[in-house]
Amino acid sequence: MKKLFFIAVVASLTFVVGCEREIIPGKIYDTPSVEFYEESMTLSAEGGDVIIPVLSTGVDNVTIQLSSGDRWVIEENGDKTPKDSWIKFVKVIDQYDVPTRALARWDSGISLYVEPNTTGYERTATISVSSFMVSSSIKISQSAE
Repeated sequence: MKKLFFIAVVASLTFVVGCEREIIPGKIYDTPSVEFYEESMTLSAEGGDVIIPVLSTGVDNVTIQLSSGDRWVIEENGDKTPKDSWIKFVKVIDQYDVPTRALARWDSGISLYVEPNTTGYERTATISVSSFMVSSSIKISQSAE
């Protein structure tokens, strides 16, 4: 009898865990997510406007982290002065569909402007995007002329 009771409890727990939970009527419980379609991207030395596709539950924040050599101008005495960034965040492009989930997922785009690379060396940056408390990053490289 105890074995039968144990099997019944395990079966009912399996059923409860396997079911999707509705928080808002007609919407499936969901978790935040954000992901790039690629891990890295290489841009040409000419620069220009770039759109990076992102699949997310909504883009909340975008940050750009430059490689150390591109962040500072180091003077003869060792003082550091910030450089103007060679890559600039322009806007988030959202494409809204009628959502069927509690947190909609849609294709978005991060629009950037990249200045031409006349430095003679490859430049790199890391773009991070967050959706709620989740974030993802992509490495951007720009070749030299």
